[in-house]
Amino acid sequence: MIMANITIYFTNTINQSLQIGDIVYFKKNNNVAELGVCTSISSDRLSLVADIPDTNIRPEPGDYFMFGKNNVINSNGLIGYHATVKLTNDATSFKELFAVNSEINISSN
Repeated sequence: MIMANITIYFTNTINQSLQIGDIVYFKKNNNVAELGVCTSISSDRLSLVADIPDTNIRPEPGDYFMFGKNNVINSNGLIGYHATVKLTNDATSFKELFAVNSEINISSN
């Protein structure tokens, strides 16, 4: 498959979550179309470069862009159905716990 580079320019900065290797999509006529793999992001985050197959349709000014992460590369965290956590405090003075957070990841696919 022959690939070409396409540069997309934006008036607003690109979402900070976009990384090189993410798949870029755009909305065309109420359908979502794949643009290609992001290969570069400008330092000011106002443009990106993507590899686009010659057979893919091209975006036009005003199209809505979005991106998706690679689920294999970007999965992390606890795997399984439950986790047990034990918090201890050995201090002799008063301490306050600000927050306890958790993440949920799909692990049964």
